[in-house]
Amino acid sequence: MKQWNYFILQTLLFVSVALSSACQSSNTFPGVYAGVKLSLNPLGGGMNRTDVVILFRKDKTFTDELEKKDWKTAVRGKYVISGKKIQLLYKNGDKDEFDMTSHGNLDAGTFVMFKMELDNRVPKGSYKFKFVSGAGGIATGTTYIGSSSNRELNFDGAGNFTTERQSATVVAGDNIGGGTSSKSDGRGKYTLTDGALTLKYDNGNTTTHSFFASAGDSKNKPMAVVDGSFYFMEDDKGNKTESKNSTSSRTGSTQNTSAPNSNSPGALSGKLPTAVELLSSLRNKYGAEAIDGIRTYKVTAEFNGIKLVSYNDLAGNRFRNEMYQKGKLVVVEQISATSGWQWVNGKKTPATAARIREAQYNDYVGVLGLQQKYNKAFAQGKVMANKKGYSVGFQVDGNTFIYVIDKDYNIVGDSYVIGKNKQINAYSNNRTIAGIRLPFTTISSNGTNKITINYQSFEANGTLDTDWSDPR
Repeated sequence: MKQWNYFILQTLLFVSVALSSACQSSNTFPGVYAGVKLSLNPLGGGMNRTDVVILFRKDKTFTDELEKKDWKTAVRGKYVISGKKIQLLYKNGDKDEFDMTSHGNLDAGTFVMFKMELDNRVPKGSYKFKFVSGAGGIATGTTYIGSSSNRELNFDGAGNFTTERQSATVVAGDNIGGGTSSKSDGRGKYTLTDGALTLKYDNGNTTTHSFFASAGDSKNKPMAVVDGSFYFMEDDKGNKTESKNSTSSRTGSTQNTSAPNSNSPGALSGKLPTAVELLSSLRNKYGAEAIDGIRTYKVTAEFNGIKLVSYNDLAGNRFRNEMYQKGKLVVVEQISATSGWQWVNGKKTPATAARIREAQYNDYVGVLGLQQKYNKAFAQGKVMANKKGYSVGFQVDGNTFIYVIDKDYNIVGDSYVIGKNKQINAYSNNRTIAGIRLPFTTISSNGTNKITINYQSFEANGTLDTDWSDPR
């Protein structure tokens, strides 16, 4: 029940405007264009930031998957230029269209893409990719759940580099505190040739990445796109210059990044339960047989006067989200196992590879994550105790998932990192519908913004009264 929040703010927020002060564009075409898109994802979902980077080649081919090793030669489709319009024709039949602005940028309708420079230079400085996300806290009356990750690349302008990575997950609230953290770093020599950045570490390892930078000017700090993700340069005082939407701070209790053990004061008494034991307790409380029996479901909700309807066909491995404003259909998103698209006020765009991947994995958390088909991953998770409950973390195919559970075996929140998409959710207002215990209020964040969604109805195993064949 978390397949719709991904797309709601597509029509409400034009977040790439915030990046317009971070780089300048050339009027020449083709090249590499980059922008940031905000969107949302269903019950238990929240806002997601997606960094979109497209390489347009002179032979009229393009790729939007610069995180892959074959980005230089891979062809996702061809593009056609007609006046000020750039039309993308994907190999799978999908289409997309951009308008070329007077400044040489590409207007995608809900976000703007800016041109990066192709001069084989790495502007000297420290580039940082930062994600900070949180949901809940004192102001909401719910447990705060947050996570953060930092990736930093430092270039001295003379061929030397250092790297640093940090990540942490935090749980904090009314007598609850805990979390995990990790850190790694490295150093070596770098070279840049035709967009390929080679890092040769002192320990003998070598990695290669796609790299495109904007050197900035007297008003704008440099920035870079590395493997399809934005890195913003820090100023001389160590403060990162970046989009106002690239991070968000929480309102809530103080973070505690060291998880107390089960014997610490205030912790749950007795032996720390296993992941299998916690899973059994959660399934019993949330309606195990009813959850396993879901074949289809329909959810309706409200957000800022917008009506949301989500149709989910689990047997057919597909879902369709519809958004209405004053009774008018303004957004449709439809995703299947391997493809999908979004329609916004008459304009259809293909689903990104990141969105497809997220849709394939994001039901490993939330109430649907208690279904038997997901139990193996949960049962192998690592359990940590906090003062009033537990957290369970596990990985599936390189994606990370964390449940946060109170002493009464309520799911108070969860989080996931699926590819580049990261999300934190806090749950409340539980109701039992069709034998399934469901949170009807969700506070979610992806590190850029926070949002509250109030759910109105949930219908299981009924007829999905929508037209799946309607391409809009």
